[in-house]
Amino acid sequence: MKAGFQLIAASLIAALGLAGCLGSAPTTRFYQLQSVIDKPATHTAQESPTLLVREVRLPHYLDRPQIVTREAGNRLQLAEFDRWGGDLREDMTRVLIQNLGRVLGGKQVFAAPLGVVVQPDYRLEVEVLRFERDGGGQVRLHARWWLTRGSDLNLLATHESWFSGSSASGSYPDLVATMNSVYAELASVIATNIRKLDGT
Repeated sequence: MKAGFQLIAASLIAALGLAGCLGSAPTTRFYQLQSVIDKPATHTAQESPTLLVREVRLPHYLDRPQIVTREAGNRLQLAEFDRWGGDLREDMTRVLIQNLGRVLGGKQVFAAPLGVVVQPDYRLEVEVLRFERDGGGQVRLHARWWLTRGSDLNLLATHESWFSGSSASGSYPDLVATMNSVYAELASVIATNIRKLDGT
């Protein structure tokens, strides 16, 4: 009888201990890139060129649910409990389209593939080579991008761009906010080149 009581007591203690461990487990937080360009440009939709964003490519180390940061040297850190709320590549395509549409002042910026037949004025491809916070608290974006003519795919411009912004607090909300701002700079540079090509 005594042995049975001791067994039940031990089981209860173990169950309580397990519940305590589960209750103290870290909470996973999810984040999403957003457009931070509020006001569209003053151009009308008729004046703004039609742009098809063909692809935004990411390196494999970034194309994952965990938010990636870079420590000293070439060591990467994956945040197990701070993750992207969706597919990062798809979100970067979505936000780039939003940013370009607002900077160019029209709604004629689309993602490929389209469900309708559209002959864009320009086609854009972006290859992200780096996009993370480094050990010094700087968010760094390094990207290559190409603009081709929509009608014949003739290469019109090719660029390699670097951007950075401070995220010194170390928190993930601050990191994502800085990434939003840095990523918006890329859209502004691309839009400036499109305006030059378009003569506007």
